[in-house]
Amino acid sequence: MAAIAHGEPPEPHPTATAAPTPAATPVSTPGVSGEVTWSELRYSARKLFLTATAALSVERVPAEALRKLVRRPPKGAPVPLPGGDAVAVSMATDLPFSRRESVVLWLDPANGAALGGEKTTLGANPYRKVLRFTEGGLYTWRSSPKDSREASLDPEAWTRSKQYLVSPADAPEPGAPVTDSYGLLYLVSTARLDRKDSSMSLVLLTDDGYVELVFASGGLTYRRAGFDESWPGGGVRRDGQVLVRTVRATSHAFHAADAGPNVDLGFLGMRGTLDLDVEIGTGIPIAFSGRAEHVGQLSVRLDRVVLTAPPPGANSTP
Repeated sequence: MAAIAHGEPPEPHPTATAAPTPAATPVSTPGVSGEVTWSELRYSARKLFLTATAALSVERVPAEALRKLVRRPPKGAPVPLPGGDAVAVSMATDLPFSRRESVVLWLDPANGAALGGEKTTLGANPYRKVLRFTEGGLYTWRSSPKDSREASLDPEAWTRSKQYLVSPADAPEPGAPVTDSYGLLYLVSTARLDRKDSSMSLVLLTDDGYVELVFASGGLTYRRAGFDESWPGGGVRRDGQVLVRTVRATSHAFHAADAGPNVDLGFLGMRGTLDLDVEIGTGIPIAFSGRAEHVGQLSVRLDRVVLTAPPPGANSTP
C-alpha cells in the first residue's frame, strides 16, 4: 500500500459532479493515521431478489497478543510485525444462497500493510484459511471438512488440510507495503478522502496476483441516504440528503500501463473500478458501487454506523 495525501479543507459549497478521473500520479505522503471516527459499519446490497449484508468493525490489538495470533510460515520471509499495536479489521458477510463469511485481518497501522488473518466460509464448499503475508507473497493454511458429518462440526475440527506459499512473479519492491481487500473500507476512512484534493494508492494481493488501486477525489454533492447512527450515550436515525465527496478507485494489474475493467479486486466479487460516496467530516463511505462478477452493476449502501464519539452538536440521549 502506498500512502495517503491530505489536501486542504473541503470547498464550502457542493457541486454535482460526474465520477472523477484519477490523477496519473497521486500526491502522497507516507503512512496512514490509523484512526477512524467509527468502530462499526453495516452495509447491504440488493439485486433483484438477492440480498447481501456486511458488518465491519475495527479494534486495536496489543503487540504481545498479535505475536500469539500470527503463525510462522515454513516458507517465505514474513512481513515484519509492528513494534506496537496492530489494527484488527473484522468483517462478517451474509451472502445469497446461505453462504456466510467471517474474516479478521491484522494490519500495521503505520502503513496499512497486511500482516495476517483468518477467513472462514460456510455454506456450499466450506473452508477455513489462516493467512500470513510474506515479503513477495502469502502463506496459507487451508482446512475443510472431509465429509458431511465433519461439515457440521466447528471449523477447528475439520481435518482435510493443505498449506502453500503463493509468490506472484510480478511483485512490488521488497519492503513495499501490500494490503488486502478486506481492509479497503478501513483504509479509505483513514485516508480521509472526504478532503479536497486527497488521494491514495494501494497495492493489493488478490487470487490473480498484485493489483494497484488508485483513489482520486472529485467534487462535492448531496446523496440521498438512510442509516442509523449511534455513539456512546446517544443515537439518531438519519434520512435525507448527505454531503459527500465523490471518489473513484481505478485498478491496474501490477505494473500494467492501462486500467483493467476485468481486474479482480478481491472485494465483494467486484472488478475494474469502484465509485464511492465519502461523507464530509467523517471520511465514512456511505455508499459504493462497482461491477460484480455474475451479478453486474451493484450498489452497496450504509445501514448503520457506530461512532467512537458524539458528533458535533449531538444530543446525549438516543
